[in-house]
Amino acid sequence: MTLRKTLAITIAVAAICCFAGSGKLLAQTGNIITYTASGTFGSPVSGADGLELSGEPFSVAIAVSASTPPFKTNKKNWAAFNKLKLTGTVHSGIEGPTAINIGSNESTIIQAIDPDIKDIFTMEAPVQVAQVKVTIKAVVVMPAGTLKDYLLYPFSAVTLTPTNATLTYSNGTNTTVLAIGSGTLTATLPTGAQKPPAVLLHSGGAQAITLHADGTQSVRSLGAPVDLGMPADAVTLKFYASGVRYASEVHVQIAGEEVPVRYAGPSGYFQGLDEVAVQVPRSLAGRGDADVILTADGQTAGPVRIHIQ
Repeated sequence: MTLRKTLAITIAVAAICCFAGSGKLLAQTGNIITYTASGTFGSPVSGADGLELSGEPFSVAIAVSASTPPFKTNKKNWAAFNKLKLTGTVHSGIEGPTAINIGSNESTIIQAIDPDIKDIFTMEAPVQVAQVKVTIKAVVVMPAGTLKDYLLYPFSAVTLTPTNATLTYSNGTNTTVLAIGSGTLTATLPTGAQKPPAVLLHSGGAQAITLHADGTQSVRSLGAPVDLGMPADAVTLKFYASGVRYASEVHVQIAGEEVPVRYAGPSGYFQGLDEVAVQVPRSLAGRGDADVILTADGQTAGPVRIHIQ
């Protein structure tokens, strides 16, 4: 049996045993990020403003879990997230002073990075405005460094101006592009929530998997000391993690020694949860208390303490 298949079986068992009755670990990766844009529509850039939105105020919000995986990505500089809920209000000149509530459960956001040049945030959603069904698309060009590696993280208020933000609306036949006259775009966490770390190594559910020379295996929780066994045994440590699935370079150190990373990517068992598997060199036998340090694309997670006997 291959190491990967062995790990898959072990992780499945661990998922049932360790997480069926507890949401503690999942909660650590599931902070809700709310993207809020508000301001005033500007003048038309192209097309006829049939909804008479120019000069009118708007406010919209999209909430998404920070653990949501993208449905499309090139794993380098952009990612798209779909089937998100949008709520908000707009004013239309043809409806008078009364605010119009808009909403969609099919919103999409795309985040892209042009390294050292600019970041781009795009939102698209089907909505109904003034009895007209339209698809709206907003594009905001932001300063480089606003987005954190194109994933779902908070960012400070970005000022919307006619030169960096537009709204396009289309009914399938006619398309109108409006500049955004003024406003802000923010990505915030709920009051009191912790900002999700870019890279996190979880201690919960961590296991030591020993493959013996005769092809059998034994599995122990890392709550117990790690026993490297006989010279022919191979010991792999498996951790749940966050922030490694799109990393191009992943390193792990145990007691300051670089160790081979056998797998770093999606766990396949919980949405948004990653896993990291490393081999423990026999040179670490008898080391005692040791810190496990995970680094992904230069970002280092807090250590997890183990004991090697």
